[in-house]
Amino acid sequence: MGFLAPLMLIGTLALGVPVAIHLIGRRRARIVKFAALDFLMATKRRTARRLVIRERLLLAVRTLACLFVALVLAKPYTSCERKGPEVTRGPQAAVLVIDDSFASGYVVDGKPWLKKAADEARRILQQLGPEAEVAIVKASENAEHPTELTRDHLRLRDQLIALEPSARPADTTRALARASTLLTASSHQRKTVFLISLLANTGFRPDDPPWGKTGPRLVTIELRPHSLPNLAVVELRVDPASSPGGTGSRGIAFDAVIANFSSVAAKTEVSLTVADRVVARGLLELGPNERKTKRFLATLPAGARASDAVVSLTSDRANDGLAVDDRRWVRASLRDEVRVLLVDGDPRTVRHDDELFYLEAALRPGDRDDSGTVVRSITVEELARIEPDPKKAKDGKPATAAIPLDEFDVVVLANVPALPIAQVALLAQWVTAGGGIIVAPGDRLDVAAYDRTMLPLLPQALRDPIDTTWGASPEERDSRALHLVKWEADHPIFTPFSKDAPELADAKFYKIALLGPTTATADRKVLARFTNGAAAIVEASIGAGRTLLFTSTLDRDWTDLPIHPGFLPLVQQTVRHLARKHAVGQEAVHLVGGSVTIAAGDLRKLEVRGPDNIGAVFEGDRLEGRANVRFGKTERPGIYHVIGTDPTGGTRERDELGFVVNLDPRGSDLTAASPALLPPSGTEADAGPTDQARRIELWHALAAAVLLLLLAEGILVQR
Repeated sequence: MGFLAPLMLIGTLALGVPVAIHLIGRRRARIVKFAALDFLMATKRRTARRLVIRERLLLAVRTLACLFVALVLAKPYTSCERKGPEVTRGPQAAVLVIDDSFASGYVVDGKPWLKKAADEARRILQQLGPEAEVAIVKASENAEHPTELTRDHLRLRDQLIALEPSARPADTTRALARASTLLTASSHQRKTVFLISLLANTGFRPDDPPWGKTGPRLVTIELRPHSLPNLAVVELRVDPASSPGGTGSRGIAFDAVIANFSSVAAKTEVSLTVADRVVARGLLELGPNERKTKRFLATLPAGARASDAVVSLTSDRANDGLAVDDRRWVRASLRDEVRVLLVDGDPRTVRHDDELFYLEAALRPGDRDDSGTVVRSITVEELARIEPDPKKAKDGKPATAAIPLDEFDVVVLANVPALPIAQVALLAQWVTAGGGIIVAPGDRLDVAAYDRTMLPLLPQALRDPIDTTWGASPEERDSRALHLVKWEADHPIFTPFSKDAPELADAKFYKIALLGPTTATADRKVLARFTNGAAAIVEASIGAGRTLLFTSTLDRDWTDLPIHPGFLPLVQQTVRHLARKHAVGQEAVHLVGGSVTIAAGDLRKLEVRGPDNIGAVFEGDRLEGRANVRFGKTERPGIYHVIGTDPTGGTRERDELGFVVNLDPRGSDLTAASPALLPPSGTEADAGPTDQARRIELWHALAAAVLLLLLAEGILVQR
């Protein structure tokens, strides 16, 4: 304890005044014995004792009053220390950045960490005072951010009370950048960012800091326990081709990757649930910071070609305080093989010069049996033996030499010259019944002959090809080549590619075929274009089937696309799209917050239903004329069902369109970030929790005590 005015302690000498008064008041009178008074004094001894007590109390009250008056004038104070942020009250601009990622649901001392963080944020908001302009920015990825600061602290307090963990990982860097933007628009001199976060390493972007060397004052409130051990299912794969152990043709292997984000070993029980039934369990021991793959073998329910499955963990909460990432879903389906008939329009004796060399390698990479496609290659001469139905043999002769089209899902015409009208009619009949056909031109293209016979198979008429490198020197050839641009990113054949897709965009096209008038097809659509605006890929419907025209070659005669990484997934996705069969075991991984493309087909109404009643309905203008719809309300992990209504009015669940959404596994790693990842603070304020000495002045309480003592003295005098 200290004193602001220690000289005032001289006033303690006044303590002798009430003592002197008390002693003077005790002057003894001369004793004169009187018999009658002895009797009276004997009866008043109790009253005399009470008077002595009152006098002593009065002495004590007066002495303390004098002492406290002196202490009040000396202004005593003390100090206390508390751990917490330095908050200054008054006019200022402040932003509270709060980690609301799914990791904020980590249970600490029996309650979610976010609850503790929200309580601390409310205390800071109260300490800032009503004159401060404040905003609350959530640190989860792609969270909605405020557009301005406000003094409506009551509304901000309600926001903090209602705060719940999201299902997204942390993006602390982006949240800090948004906080800096809000503070830049403020006219206040004092600007502070309060970061209340678990400070996980995965939430920072080292190569993209939120601000430069100068920025707002940054105060971090970590509230982080010493350790945050966590077990999580970070990946779940299905392999319908693996069916050992007697699972038969309906067997599927599930590979779950379990990660231990802790410096100590852990043990957990792993279970597999298929169609709401637990089908397998197993124990898994993981070392510190170790990942292991747990494989389960199971069969789908009888009669089902697809089913939802989930892998779950059951572990001790001491080793795993975060339960939300202990489950991961997957859509398991039996393999559907695509049967493809390749027609070679320019066969060669040298294998790598053949028209189908690159196409066959892409459809059957490494000539593996599990590629998902069954490929048969024929020449144009052999195509003359095609029959839509092998049972329709002429003249009663067996059709052993005929090629039955009904045994194939897709036909590819690669640099095939114009076919006779009879063959085109058979192919058109097969496509109309539901088949898929790909037409790619080449040096054997005769535009006039194609116009006479091939139009029933084309989405658009072909015109003479152009050579963009004609007359160019070898050095100029690549610079004058065309590239793919403006492809339909939502279309199923482009599902494996990113928005920029360098594996497609880097391919060079030296010669392409131009297009003429459209033919009698429905739903014609240009799926991709070249840099000169010419169409590259065109799709249309012919009855119940589909036709697709690629305006360059499928080998390296006109383009180098076949030697680029994008050729294989493009070809495989194209044949599966035309065959209306999905790439089983290779479905896109959908994470919370991402959008999902759903093939609408000929549906008249499409409804998506997810967990927590998340969903959407597509009908009318939202669906009419669209081959695909984009669903973006993936805010919760789990299973999303799709219910479709066909043109006849029949409504049922479309298993082939259902999908699952999972957490981003990056958010499960709660490893603490290095202090170097934090942006620089605009002042010399401490970048972490600090032990602050707070002065507490005691003289106010002593002054109140003086008043109480004076009141007590008055009461005692009156008595």
